[in-house]
Amino acid sequence: MMRSRIILLAACIAMLISCGCSGERKLPETDGTFERYTQDLVMHSELMGTDIKYSILLPESYVSDKEKAYPVVYMLHGLGDTHNSWNGKYLTANPKIKSLEASGKISEMIYVFPEGFTTYYCNYYTGKYRYMDMFIEELVPHIDANFRTIPNREHRSITGYSMGGFGAMVLAEKHPETFLCSAPLSMSFRTDAQYMAESQSGWDGQWGKIFGGIGEPGYGRITDYYKEHCPFYQFTPENKATLSQVKWFFTCGDDEEQLLIANDTLHVQLRDNGYPHEFRVGNGAHTSSYWMEALGEVLPFFDHYMNGGQAWPESSWDPYTLQEVSPDQNGAIPSIAYTGAEPGTGVYFFHNGWDAKKVRDVMAVFFSTNTKDLFIFLPCDLTQKNVEEWIAYYEGTYPQNGHVAVGLEGSGAGILAKEAAFSRLVFVDTKLGDHIVANPDKKYFFTCTDESACYADMGALYRSCKRNGAEFQYRVINATGDADVLRCANKLKSYILY
Repeated sequence: MMRSRIILLAACIAMLISCGCSGERKLPETDGTFERYTQDLVMHSELMGTDIKYSILLPESYVSDKEKAYPVVYMLHGLGDTHNSWNGKYLTANPKIKSLEASGKISEMIYVFPEGFTTYYCNYYTGKYRYMDMFIEELVPHIDANFRTIPNREHRSITGYSMGGFGAMVLAEKHPETFLCSAPLSMSFRTDAQYMAESQSGWDGQWGKIFGGIGEPGYGRITDYYKEHCPFYQFTPENKATLSQVKWFFTCGDDEEQLLIANDTLHVQLRDNGYPHEFRVGNGAHTSSYWMEALGEVLPFFDHYMNGGQAWPESSWDPYTLQEVSPDQNGAIPSIAYTGAEPGTGVYFFHNGWDAKKVRDVMAVFFSTNTKDLFIFLPCDLTQKNVEEWIAYYEGTYPQNGHVAVGLEGSGAGILAKEAAFSRLVFVDTKLGDHIVANPDKKYFFTCTDESACYADMGALYRSCKRNGAEFQYRVINATGDADVLRCANKLKSYILY
């Protein structure tokens, strides 16, 4: 089998390389079995003076439909990994991807996995190691010449994890004429403050060799060459017209040790500067499972735009259920197990003048018919009573042994000011005010959409939790419209009842 694959690929490259981008490019007839995923193909780079390896995953119809051309997705690996690390099985054996392909949300595409070494997919500041130039000037034309791609930027996208996330960002940032979409996954980069705090060996070995500043402490590492690549210095108002040509999608897990600080800070900067983009924060760390899950939205995102779509509308993986609830005369909703004979947890839903139905819908998202826990959901309109008054009001009717705050629109600052009264604080798409300091003795659960008006507040609370060692869960989801607050509430449901 291996011998037939080698013969097939050798014949393919020999026949096709002479055809160029404008000729008829197709695999030759074979009597062997067509295998979609092939490792360790080689392109010689004149710019780098060495061979560059890559692997490729071809569509199922590549041999049977010899007249068809396909969009291309470049998938970049992380530091210490290789062009084989993505492994075609992550796509071909991924149940979510297979389901999306079957439903037509991902059309057939060519996937290219290039060797990235430890370059962060950049040219070195010395000018002696021109990886980015090789990628744009040699690798992309090589793929277009040797496989039946649709050879234009409108049908070319790029993604990658960790170091490859930085590569996906920087290649599209420096060459928006080459890529329509870019989706960095858990992008490995830092804020200036983080870089300046890195150990000298860490800076010199990973970043200094690329961007300069070897042996330099502190701000000496923030070289002009680094600034030419760093998104914090490039996603400025002056560059908006150019960089907004790319459809951007950033995602990072909330359990990351350092990377979400930089990714979330970049999201805030993009929002401040009016850059259209998608941003997600999910439950996860620096793991392949997080990146494989992220592909379930990233690949349909690519497919949508490479097929001429406009604004990205997808939200089908964020369903929510409104449970049947029966509020009592106070608007409260006790759990089935709660009778008042034993005290339960009072879950206070604070808001600023919402109508009763809107509050009840949020409570109905959080409500569970399966729990045996004793709890009471309590609606609290802060235009009628303040935080302390609502607690005193309800404690006279519903025996309680603990308090949880759920902050809805207009209530965040008031809850933070009285957080001592609560064991857990849940914020659903609400602003938090000017004084956001996480208490290490508290637990915080917060979420918003990537287009929310409270984006800066949610990001500030996350960074304060990290600085102060507070326990937290942070989510950012896709903005879609009127049901956003209910979808946000659903993301935190499991942290109310546990």
